[in-house]
Amino acid sequence: MNIKTSVKSRGQDYMKHRVEPYKWVQSTQAIVMLALIVIASFASGCRSSAASESNAQANASSQIAASKSASNGAEIVLPVAEQRGAIATTTLAVQQEPDLLQFPGKIVLPDNESWHVGVLTTGRIELIYANLGDYVHKGEVLARMHSHDVHEARAAYAMAVAEKSRLQSAESLARVNFDRMQRLYALRAASVEQTEQAQQELVNAKTALENGQTDVARNKTHLEENLGISADLPANAKDETAELIPIVAPASGYVLQKNATPGTTVAPAIDIFVLGDPKHLWMLASVGQELLGQLKVGQSAWVTLPGVTGQRFAGRISNLGQEFDPTTRRLQVRIDIEHTGGILRPEMLATAEIAVGETRQVILIAPEAVQQVNGQDVVFVRKAADRFTPRPVRVGSSVNGKVALAEGVRPGEEVVTQGSFLLKSQLLKASMQGD
Repeated sequence: MNIKTSVKSRGQDYMKHRVEPYKWVQSTQAIVMLALIVIASFASGCRSSAASESNAQANASSQIAASKSASNGAEIVLPVAEQRGAIATTTLAVQQEPDLLQFPGKIVLPDNESWHVGVLTTGRIELIYANLGDYVHKGEVLARMHSHDVHEARAAYAMAVAEKSRLQSAESLARVNFDRMQRLYALRAASVEQTEQAQQELVNAKTALENGQTDVARNKTHLEENLGISADLPANAKDETAELIPIVAPASGYVLQKNATPGTTVAPAIDIFVLGDPKHLWMLASVGQELLGQLKVGQSAWVTLPGVTGQRFAGRISNLGQEFDPTTRRLQVRIDIEHTGGILRPEMLATAEIAVGETRQVILIAPEAVQQVNGQDVVFVRKAADRFTPRPVRVGSSVNGKVALAEGVRPGEEVVTQGSFLLKSQLLKASMQGD
């Protein structure tokens, strides 16, 4: 029994010594594999990071190179034969320009030169003759409408005419009676009282006739002047528009608004048409109270439109405004504009430029001469008949529709004004080929 126990114990010790080294080997192999995986991942990440950094450096280098090429005077060669009709230049010069204040605003029609066309009675539009944008003349019929007031007015006029005829007959009879009483009184056949009574009846008849004539004139005026239709129609008249009220233009101008179509029911409170002539317009400029002291009535001003280069419209301050806007705390300064170009329209956004203070020396150039290369404003300076170089500049404020060049160029240099975009394309193309 002791021998068996001893043998079994030794066998267990032997298996223990065999298994424990095996487990240790397995643990070691797992650790080694994990370490290899970590090293591989780290190496791959390093390679990716290095590649990204390399690409970023390459992109930055290309941008820096392009920027340097613009700033270091890289030349663009364009044969003279290819410049005809495509390239135009100007020689820079110093100009004396006043300081300008700029104010945003909008174009509006003058209050006293726009006409809101409506009706005096309720009705239904039957015919439309004028459309948006049409130029109409004073007295021209813009539309016609049907209204029950026409029938009522015609009936009242007919009754007034009939009553006038009756009163005329009564007045004639009273006159004949008075003349007869006068003759009888002369023959001592009528008393004084009878003669005076006949005279009073004649006076009353005359007064009634005058009232009747006034009533006829009033109804006729309402038909012809207020409603715009003829009071006395021929018996065989077949004009379909004779019973329709015409809507007439009160002045000559363009149709700026049209608020009705055939079949529309209209009332006196509705503006059917709005007429105006844009030859005389106002600009309402929004001015802060801190700058109001630099402006005065009669001061010259210029008006420009966003996106419309080279167009300036002369004007003059006619009113400095009377009340601040409670929200913006700004005044609406009124500028009168006279123009015949047909470009300005009511409700257009605009900018007012008003000269104040002393003059300053500036170099001005057309806005299309300035291009952007890699975020930098540049102009192209002619170095020879067929050679141009980009020059970085700092652009200042706008003056008279042009831009001021604050830095980067000198008076006397020849700068491209037309065709600068073509030279920019050539510059970028050369930069890409160089990369």
